[in-house]
Amino acid sequence: MNSTKSVAFIGTAGVPNTYGGFEGFLEVTVPIFVEHGYAVSVTCDSARHSEKSQLWRGAKRKFIGIPANGGLSVLHDFIAFFRVFRSSRNIVILGVSAGVFFPFFRLMCDLARKRLIVNVDGVEWRRKKFSFPKRLYLWFSDFFAQSFAHFVIIDNEGLRPFLTSVGKIKAVFIPYSGDHVIRIPSLVASSEPYLLSICRIEPENNCDLLLNAFRKLRQGKYVFIGNWGASDYGKVLQKEYKGTPGLVMHNAIYDQKFLASLRESCSGYVHGHSVGGTNPSLVEMLFYDCRIAAFDCVFNRNTSGADAEYFRAESDLVELMSKYLSSPASIVKKSRNRYTAHAVVSEYEALLL
Repeated sequence: MNSTKSVAFIGTAGVPNTYGGFEGFLEVTVPIFVEHGYAVSVTCDSARHSEKSQLWRGAKRKFIGIPANGGLSVLHDFIAFFRVFRSSRNIVILGVSAGVFFPFFRLMCDLARKRLIVNVDGVEWRRKKFSFPKRLYLWFSDFFAQSFAHFVIIDNEGLRPFLTSVGKIKAVFIPYSGDHVIRIPSLVASSEPYLLSICRIEPENNCDLLLNAFRKLRQGKYVFIGNWGASDYGKVLQKEYKGTPGLVMHNAIYDQKFLASLRESCSGYVHGHSVGGTNPSLVEMLFYDCRIAAFDCVFNRNTSGADAEYFRAESDLVELMSKYLSSPASIVKKSRNRYTAHAVVSEYEALLL
């Protein structure tokens, strides 16, 4: 089958979401693509899914026994491309780790009259967690992906300056959605005000800055959810801060109802993401009514605008934390209409047809 209305998404751990941003994007949008008549395929990391039915909400899942993240992600994406090539007219690659293969991918797609699309995610080669050789590889991979894809998707306008001259010509801005979050209107603010952060525990999310600011605050409660055991950085932070009064450190949670209860009743959300583009957690928090403190960078300002307050210095964050705990306020975010799932799917469909 090579129907015009067929699309494959590769480069992620797959659906349902068991990892992060791209997986969350697919979990929300794939059912809408199916609803709109698309034949959808999604490649999945076998190790991350105990339940391996071939169909998920109308989409075909294709399992690959190689990790979708980490050093082997390049091989995962290479194999994923061939698993979906025959059945899909549109191939959307989420991330640039396999960018070195894009010249070959583009040639195959052109010969078969298929469309190759890449969502470049963030500026991966700037991430502090990677060694210099890996960052150099990612730079070249990003360059090839932008050069040879038919379209380049950016989820944040702050990414545009980091595109190549060729990439800028092909670039299309399509954000993440956030209107899929679970709201619990009956849940009033907690009797005990508390702060909340949910993220992967990585240096570019400034987890150390957030934790140290709370320790200096010396008051209140702070719930911090992340994959603490996934890296040396996370293990060191967990060991250093776990005895901090008022600090609750949870491992990664994917129970959406439980997460919704925490988001609905917190007094303030603290967001430390600093390396572009858009972080889905920030978009999702715009659909709750708590205050938001976000690290001051172009990516976060493009995402939340006046709907958040911003910090860079630790002292600024301590001040915001204190304010959120002492005087909780309900704020309806004006930017919510920008981030609806159906609008996001419509933007993708404009590229696929």
